[in-house]
Amino acid sequence: MNTQCCADMQKFLVRNVEIQISNTTQDITLENPRTSFYSGYSSKPPGPSVPPGSSDTFQFSNPPFWGCTGVLVYEATTFTLAIYFSNPLNYSMYSIKFGLWLSQPCTDKDPKKPELTQCDLETINTCMSQDNSPTIPEWQTVSCDIVTLNTFQKPAQVSIGHTKVVATMSNDRRSVIRIVVEEQEASGTEPRRETHSQ
Repeated sequence: MNTQCCADMQKFLVRNVEIQISNTTQDITLENPRTSFYSGYSSKPPGPSVPPGSSDTFQFSNPPFWGCTGVLVYEATTFTLAIYFSNPLNYSMYSIKFGLWLSQPCTDKDPKKPELTQCDLETINTCMSQDNSPTIPEWQTVSCDIVTLNTFQKPAQVSIGHTKVVATMSNDRRSVIRIVVEEQEASGTEPRRETHSQ
């Protein structure tokens, strides 16, 4: 009986986030994946890259008595993609959240894409956890969408230029985020900021 109670308690305290990412583009490679956690760790880390036409699946888990919250960042030749996730331990106080942050340098000011530091990753993590859009540095064009899961669930979506990213997340202790990176007709380079509460 005690063994069963412990097993039930462990199951109740599990907070996993599995990310399934599909790169449907023809010539964009997602590479140099990096993570920053408020709480959690990589139980199945991402591969070094996601080439065009391929996909990858990886998993993040929570430490004892904590939720699983963090950010995963990929870089491409012309943009940076951050994926924020939060599967909290206490659902009565906090909701499951996820978000996308897509950034691209403003080419009329500086055509070079900056390298993100660990401090930048922590800033992105902190800002998105507070429903704010981080801009690093200030002259970047940024598209950010943060979704809080409640009764209804809708996708997060960001786009800049020819790149569009769409994601959904399941509302569960063992949550799954499905992400599709795709190409689109260029729709301008004006920054866009959206926050949804669902």
